[in-house]
Amino acid sequence: MYKPLLLVSLYLTSPSLHALDTEKLPAEQLLELGSRLSAQAGSSQWQQLWRRVRQAGYLHPGGSSLRFTLPAAQLPALARQTLADADQASPLHATQVVYRRSFADQVIGQRDGQPLHALCLLVDWRTLPERMRDAPDAYLKSAGLVSSYPCD
Repeated sequence: MYKPLLLVSLYLTSPSLHALDTEKLPAEQLLELGSRLSAQAGSSQWQQLWRRVRQAGYLHPGGSSLRFTLPAAQLPALARQTLADADQASPLHATQVVYRRSFADQVIGQRDGQPLHALCLLVDWRTLPERMRDAPDAYLKSAGLVSSYPCD
């Protein structure tokens, strides 16, 4: 009885099955992953992202202390731009990355009344196996576009 459980646990903890550890990758590789995701993300990934953004209250004029001030129709293009050409990519929680792009000439949103000129987009790379980090294309459609928000 214990032998099958042991085999299953060994299989599930095998290094080849582990998710991409974003904290161990150089920023250049994280930026490249974001750029590739921007080009290949599917409509359902983007729909889920904007559903989460609405639920967080970032699109409501008087809602959250953190909110977008641009018209919602402009945000998808800016989010794609952020992934395609981020100024920085910061690992978070082992499998996530915050992609940030500054739009110095535009106010993207505000936090407690203070204008914010950058857009941040949180991506979860947990579905990308570590062993596929150099050839991620087959896994890009399953990457999680978790949230987007105005940032410093």
